[in-house]
Amino acid sequence: MKANKNIQELSPYVSIPHKVWDIENKKGVLKLDWNEATIPPSPKVFQAIQSFLKDNFLNWYPNTNNISLLESLAKYCRVSIENIQTFASSDAAHEFILSVFLENSDKIAIISPTYDNFRARAQGIGIKTLPFMLDADFELNFELLNKFIITNNIKCVYICNPNNPTGKAYDKEKLTKLLQDFEQVLFIIDEAYYEFYGTSMQDLVQQYKNIIITRTFSKAFALAGLRIGYVISHSENILALNKLRNPKNVNALAQVAAIAALNDLEYTQNYINEVKLARKEFITSMDLVMGGGLAHGSVTNFVLMRNENTTLFVNYLERDGIFIRNYSHIIANHCRISIGTRKQMGLVAQKIQEFITQQGGNLPC
Repeated sequence: MKANKNIQELSPYVSIPHKVWDIENKKGVLKLDWNEATIPPSPKVFQAIQSFLKDNFLNWYPNTNNISLLESLAKYCRVSIENIQTFASSDAAHEFILSVFLENSDKIAIISPTYDNFRARAQGIGIKTLPFMLDADFELNFELLNKFIITNNIKCVYICNPNNPTGKAYDKEKLTKLLQDFEQVLFIIDEAYYEFYGTSMQDLVQQYKNIIITRTFSKAFALAGLRIGYVISHSENILALNKLRNPKNVNALAQVAAIAALNDLEYTQNYINEVKLARKEFITSMDLVMGGGLAHGSVTNFVLMRNENTTLFVNYLERDGIFIRNYSHIIANHCRISIGTRKQMGLVAQKIQEFITQQGGNLPC
């Protein structure tokens, strides 16, 4: 039996080995490769899960219409409950969006370089994707993008904002102008890192039907292991998604955890504030010891670093239990480092200094 033509021709999304799961002493690991939170979820999350397990409802399918969760999300996002729907991760939401709103003959523009899983999902179901490249400073030229959309008859644009792996965000007014100028083009705005940035397009979903925002609980809320995300969009788009969405795919523990996390926003905000301070200190220290190499302007919980010894550098940190992401398969000679707490990043900075010393006093970049 052969896979279909789309899969045979597909260049898959390149993940990295999850080596940490093979390490016996996981408490000695500093995992900075997948942009997860570096602290546990709120204590209220653990309490809620323990209470749920004590009641012993795991033999039931999960709540297929969790009004409490939807109401909590609507309040958090400052939109109506009709503008919200949950999915088993934002990745899962992307799959449904592609299936519901795109035809095989359509073309998608992907602002690149960016999170590559969306491209693989689209191509996997036969939709053509066209990269629209950022400039040398990882900035988005909106004038050229407008021409690109028209010239290539683009039906959908995928924009990760803030962008992964560059960490930069795009101007909201210019993004809004795109919605106005291209009413028949669907704009998927991936706001996985919204909490660290603080600016969203969520206030536009009532006015514009051509925007769908996806978000996740995997980053700031520290629930990556439970796989839950959500969509914010016009109510008509939510209704369309619900026609195909399997309502029992968001597992019960994820729903319980998400509600609990939303009930302790102070915990999440304190972590966000800590990450911002750690990011600032880490960038400052790296500028001093490296004399360049960091892609500045990150508004997220990660930074992009340029050096010519990426593989050697990544392997060196890994030997000390520090895992970062080699991004050379997408951006040559670059790696991505998630930002944790100031204490954690102080350790990372120390290990990087040791590596630089071993390399003769500098990190080629």
